[in-house]
Amino acid sequence: MDIKKATLELKVIHSSLKAMSTFAKNFNSETNNQSQVRVRLEELPSISEKFEEVQSVKEELDQRSDDVVMDERAKFRERFYEVKASLLHILEVEESKKSEVTSPSYSITSSHVNNNMMKLPPIELPKFSGDWKEWTSFIDSFNVYFHNNKDMAPVHKLHFLKACLEGQASDIVKSIPTTNENYGQAYDAVTARYENKGAIIQSHIRALFDTPKISIASVIELQRLYHHITSNINALQALGQPIEAWDAWLVTLICNRMDRVTVGEWHVKYNKKDLPEFKEIKEFLFNRIAAYEAGEVNVGASCIKQNVVKSSNKVQEKKVFFVKPANKVTTLYKCPFCNETHRLYQCKGFNDLKVPDRREFVSKNRLCYNCLYSNHQAQDCRFPGCPRCGQKHNSKLHLVQAHENQQTSSETEPIASTSALCFSKGIAQSMHASGDMVMLATAVVYINDAAGYPQPCRALLDSGSQVNFITDACAQFLGMSKTKCVLPIVGINSMRSDAQRLQPVVMYSRFENFNVSLDLHVLPSIANDMPSQLIRLDQSKIPDIVNEQLADPSYDTPGKKDILLGAEMFYTLFSGEKVAITNSLVFHKTTLGWVLTGRVLNSEVIQSRFSACTCANDATINSALSLFISKSSVRKDEEDEAEQHFKKTHYRDESGRLVVSLPLNTKLSSLGESKHMAQQRFFNLEKRLSKDRELCIAYHKFMSEYLDMNHMELVTNDDSNSQTFYLPHHAVIKEDSITTKLRVVFDGSAPSSSGLSLNDVMLKGPIVQSSLFSILLRFRVHKIALTADVEKMYRQILVTPKDCQLQRIWYRPSPSELLREYNLRTITYGTKSAPYLATRSLVEVAFSAPNEAAQRAIKDDFYVDDLLTGAESSDECFQLYKDVSDTLASRCLPLRKWCTSSSKVLSKLPNSGTDPNHVLQFSEQDAVSTLGIMWQPITDCFCFTLKPWNPPKKMTKRTLLSDINRIYDPLGFLTPVLITGKIFVQQLWVLKIDWDTTLPDDMQHRWKNFYLSLYALDKLAIPRRPLSSNWLNIQLHGFCDASQEAYGACVYARTQNSNGDVETALYVSKSRVAPLHATTIPRLELCGAVLLSDLTTEVISELKKLNINLHQRDVVLWSDSTVVIAWINSTQPLKSYVSNRIAQILDHTDKTQWNHVPTDCNPADLITRGQTVNNLQQCSMWWSGPHWLSKHHTSWPTRTQPVLNEVPEVRPVKLVLQASAQPVDDYPLSKFSKWNHMVRVTAYMLRFISNSQG
Repeated sequence: MDIKKATLELKVIHSSLKAMSTFAKNFNSETNNQSQVRVRLEELPSISEKFEEVQSVKEELDQRSDDVVMDERAKFRERFYEVKASLLHILEVEESKKSEVTSPSYSITSSHVNNNMMKLPPIELPKFSGDWKEWTSFIDSFNVYFHNNKDMAPVHKLHFLKACLEGQASDIVKSIPTTNENYGQAYDAVTARYENKGAIIQSHIRALFDTPKISIASVIELQRLYHHITSNINALQALGQPIEAWDAWLVTLICNRMDRVTVGEWHVKYNKKDLPEFKEIKEFLFNRIAAYEAGEVNVGASCIKQNVVKSSNKVQEKKVFFVKPANKVTTLYKCPFCNETHRLYQCKGFNDLKVPDRREFVSKNRLCYNCLYSNHQAQDCRFPGCPRCGQKHNSKLHLVQAHENQQTSSETEPIASTSALCFSKGIAQSMHASGDMVMLATAVVYINDAAGYPQPCRALLDSGSQVNFITDACAQFLGMSKTKCVLPIVGINSMRSDAQRLQPVVMYSRFENFNVSLDLHVLPSIANDMPSQLIRLDQSKIPDIVNEQLADPSYDTPGKKDILLGAEMFYTLFSGEKVAITNSLVFHKTTLGWVLTGRVLNSEVIQSRFSACTCANDATINSALSLFISKSSVRKDEEDEAEQHFKKTHYRDESGRLVVSLPLNTKLSSLGESKHMAQQRFFNLEKRLSKDRELCIAYHKFMSEYLDMNHMELVTNDDSNSQTFYLPHHAVIKEDSITTKLRVVFDGSAPSSSGLSLNDVMLKGPIVQSSLFSILLRFRVHKIALTADVEKMYRQILVTPKDCQLQRIWYRPSPSELLREYNLRTITYGTKSAPYLATRSLVEVAFSAPNEAAQRAIKDDFYVDDLLTGAESSDECFQLYKDVSDTLASRCLPLRKWCTSSSKVLSKLPNSGTDPNHVLQFSEQDAVSTLGIMWQPITDCFCFTLKPWNPPKKMTKRTLLSDINRIYDPLGFLTPVLITGKIFVQQLWVLKIDWDTTLPDDMQHRWKNFYLSLYALDKLAIPRRPLSSNWLNIQLHGFCDASQEAYGACVYARTQNSNGDVETALYVSKSRVAPLHATTIPRLELCGAVLLSDLTTEVISELKKLNINLHQRDVVLWSDSTVVIAWINSTQPLKSYVSNRIAQILDHTDKTQWNHVPTDCNPADLITRGQTVNNLQQCSMWWSGPHWLSKHHTSWPTRTQPVLNEVPEVRPVKLVLQASAQPVDDYPLSKFSKWNHMVRVTAYMLRFISNSQG
């Protein structure tokens, strides 16, 4: 846990305590009850324990004095006891009120109850408001509690009668005086009014006719319908009505109130021609609800209406493929211009129009000119008018008048815009038309966060602003609270904005003893990155005194600004001293350090871009074009740089050990001072160790080993000119480790005085090893398995002496000894580049292996320092052991914890006299962790063991995710079991439950039952190898399926030996939870097919690395969706969603590989429906595939493709026939300019032709 996380958790704890204090101050017995007080009292101890835990961690990391720390603890304790005393006082007051008001003789709880019985909670008074349906239950309760109670005086009975009546019913007794004599009169008046059997029956019948209709089925909707119907029917039956004769109209009524899908399922279930009975549809509804609850569909959420997508020019079919998400009711605004889900004023297409065209569109669509919404006119609109002219129209519709500045109007002519607000009452900067750039003064300052800790922030100094600003993101990071004061800000071109004021904050200088209280106002952003581009200055012209105290070490690098310091502070910061480095650039000395201002010439800008409080022109275009460049390309450049750095700088010392150099970026020169920060962190660590003797002993033992092995060395000659960085360190405990329980980890992310950490100036490097999933796939294939790991892998690789200066630490074995400085000589845990350097070194060693098998094992079968490999015979396996261990030993990388599934190979492995863990010995039931999976070497099986689980008192979404992630199953053996938990967790997003909101009791109960059932997993034993011993032929069979909640895929290995015996076994599986938005079942089936094609391709690729080459005919893929099979084989153009995924499938597979399988023979169906652990253990179809898979292929389902009359999601093709007619130039009509002239000439010609023929 770092200091930021600890600070955040402490803030949450203080907020909880503050909320309890507010509750106690505002407690009202009318709106609150004692249970709420008791719940808070029960929660107080856990808050105190959490505070102690987090505060201890923070004190270890904190650099402040003990007095400040103790003051924090004292303040918390004082407030804690104050809250607890307030809550206890409330309970005492409420108990005393209860004893005064409530008489034992007249309590609803009978006074003659046996005193030996447990004390029952008081029952609330029955209420009646005049609803006929409630009369029977009300009068029965009132008679039992009061009317028939002979020990109660009539006056008290009348008092309670009046208290029980509400609404129009209370009018009957309101005017009757409360006396003994009037009780009988009042009681008779009420019963005479409502004791009306006919009216009660009619009210229940009307309630039945008013039954609300279900739009989309969910657990809540179906339960509401079921209880509404049954409660009214039961009441009518109790009133003597012939319910058994009402089957016809009751069934018709219920069907009319059910949603279309449920009605369809009812008709499918009841396909008889005779009249159904009410009890049958009642049973159907009951079972339907149970099915939804069992599948955890739409738990506790309302559903939104779905827009059913209709095919063009097609009548919608009765079969419904739509999944019903359980989102709460939400109305999505549709833009009238582009029909997307955003407001009209946010629409890019609308904003690209000219103002007159916008006005025409608004008028044509009858929208409000003022707010751009529909259903009202501008004169009725409550929104304020245009901020420019004050008239009742939207600023998007504002026409620029002749006297207005047209060049600055974004409405008439778009210009390069800026995200910064330039204020006339705030920031005033100028824009330069040249290619030069103007530097604005920036500085890094410290501002105290909500917990009082100084945090580095980058500030812009601006004399043109009358107020100080802070970005909303920075204010949230600091945890600052806002006041209700809102300041209207008017900027350039009269642009308006509102800024909310923060509580006063304290700002510190990094160099001088200077601090000041600031009033800051919050804005979404202050300015674009500043400077706008990288600049390069002649460093030889900058004096050392300036370089040593730069206010902003990254003044030449573009970056975000967190705060803006206005004219109130601006001139008080400058001392008047300045250093000019060019004619236009000057360093000014301030109390915050030296700041740079002035014009940067174009030749000094690496990529020219001009700015005015950052305005963008050409750079805006560059920024837009950068969106087309993938972020991965930038990451790829960094990875390539790290790779080239490794190749150029690594070498071997005289012992053969690898020596590497740290890959650093260009920010190294900006790294600040870290000596005092690391020293304070070590003092805090000593405090923690002093409180835990066992931890202290283990910690110093680890560090002593570090020193004894020469992995760190005492600093004797400190070169003050070299760059150094001091690393804080702390303990990480891993209880399940066989060898090292405690490991000291060094904090490379600790910030220096400049705000940069060592990790910030490092290159991460690429991933050079195979994925964990790929290694496990290959590990399952070997006949004999072999595992090991590299002993202290990181610490076996040295770092160049120059870079060791960047890995300096403080350490002493005892507080009584002198605190000393040490340099770490090896790759260090906790630094950004450590994983790359260690794994890349291992790959480099692979090139020196004596043969291809050893080289492949070192290069491909290592995951960090864990080796998972194997061979086909004991001789090959032992030879592999020798080659790999000798190759790594030659580079000082010793292997240990050797383990194998072959007793013959195990007997050959030599023991080490110095290391008892060189070769691991196990009994039959013992298991070893291999990349997180438990493997029993003797039985050669995978197994699962859950750690003891104590359900937390407060179950939240966060704890549930933690629970589900405790079960590690990368190969998908438990997919049908775990998918149930994943669907449950997804429902928390559907219900929009926050991370730390306590779940309802019923959900907590279901989760406990689910998780406790997982303890049966310890009975599972899954053979590591899915192949037969001496197989000659191998096939892969993949299955996929989908449901409303999930989709998945599984792959089986089918092997045949020389005797013709066939064995089948599950190889791997994967699943995905269905997306929350509405998706058709065929589309989900298609997603399952994509998942299967990707999974199969990966399996084939890993088998190929083991020289197992599969022909296309040896890979058979199955789906029970006729629609998906039809799509794969379709020659028609399909809609984009479908065609893109079909193209992805056909990139990896061929149409001929896909076949249809009945649902009851599809093992992937188990994934989508979910299974319990006990059912899965006994399910042969999951572990071995369908029964016919082990038989001859003639017994398989027919491989003829199903034919659909109409394939869904076909893209309509519009055929366009273009006819072109060429003009005939037999008669030159174009030569005549007058009609009469043409007629006369034509007549002469016709007469000439006639005479010539005559």
